[in-house]
Amino acid sequence: MMKWADEHNLLVTDEYRNRVIRTRYGLLAARCYPNAGDELLQVIADYLVWFFLTDDLFVDRVEVATDETIRNLTAMVDVLDLNVSGSPPVFGELAWLDVCQRLRRLLQAETFERFAQGMRLWATTAALQILNHLRPTSVGIREYQTIRRHTGGMNPCTSLADAANKGSVQACEFYDADVQKLVRRTNNIVCWANDIQSLRIEIHQPGQFRNMVTIYVQQGQSLQDAVETTATLVNKEIAGFCELADAVTARPISDELHGFIDGLKYWIRGYLDWVVHDTLRYADQFIESDADDRRF
Repeated sequence: MMKWADEHNLLVTDEYRNRVIRTRYGLLAARCYPNAGDELLQVIADYLVWFFLTDDLFVDRVEVATDETIRNLTAMVDVLDLNVSGSPPVFGELAWLDVCQRLRRLLQAETFERFAQGMRLWATTAALQILNHLRPTSVGIREYQTIRRHTGGMNPCTSLADAANKGSVQACEFYDADVQKLVRRTNNIVCWANDIQSLRIEIHQPGQFRNMVTIYVQQGQSLQDAVETTATLVNKEIAGFCELADAVTARPISDELHGFIDGLKYWIRGYLDWVVHDTLRYADQFIESDADDRRF
């Protein structure tokens, strides 16, 4: 992963390289996709380091909107739509093209399109996130949850959960209403938990500094109450996920769908364990150096 990031010029300085090393994105891939084949696991690890770096440098840890914002985000969409890079490519574009071409080769066509659609929505919904941060106050919780559902980057990740386990789920099962509820609950659990875990660093970011906790504070709750409210919502989503997963797996479903649901469980547990045991992405001692990437 680090060698690949070097080859694609993603590690802009030694300081940035050290940040990536201590963030340990490879362990996130290993925890969330424990049954993936070596080649798929490698491309997922490369994708994760690319995603976190570009998300930080395009949206979260830079100015809310810059002269390059639209060019950067549309370039990511063009790679998905056209399967070529622009001339000249923007930062990370050639790395992104490499990830997509490897995934196209490894995945069935529809499975890749599920991944691609998740990424298109990440890039386009980033505009809604930017608009929210240009307002004097944030939108409400419902609107925020809609935005977060797509800017969190979970939809592309969960779209790989079947291929990384027992193979691609057929469309008739993947788009089943209950299966999609499981996908959304997985998304909510990870993203809303992240809003608590990343709070201390996010409030220092120049680009993305509003999340569920800060919106509850804006609505009049104390910071402690806002954290507890968000945690309660996460726990409700976990309970709802477990109940629905048991109901779905009690039906006569394919082995591939069983594997997909297992993959969603791996993501929930894997992400939470990564935060607790592995990564220093949200560590207090690095807030001052890591929250603001405008110097890069």
